[in-house]
Amino acid sequence: MRERSGERAAKYLEATTKSLRALKVKRNPGTVSSPQLDYVSDLARDYARDAKHYLGDRKPVTALACIAYAEGLLDALKFLQLAEF
Repeated sequence: MRERSGERAAKYLEATTKSLRALKVKRNPGTVSSPQLDYVSDLARDYARDAKHYLGDRKPVTALACIAYAEGLLDALKFLQLAEF
């Protein structure tokens, strides 16, 4: 069965929104400043918000791109051990 881009975007959006709610940015990351961390987490939230908008606007491919980018930013924070979920 072939999955539609809108369905995929909705799944990503739900998972990423859950991660954003649980996001706890660490405050002593060493060489990365708190404003830099806040900027990256804010970007992830903005991309998730954009995905929700585009999904509602029936532009699922754009929504999928936005939510994938948000998820990538969250993964980067997690992999660098700069945030926890």
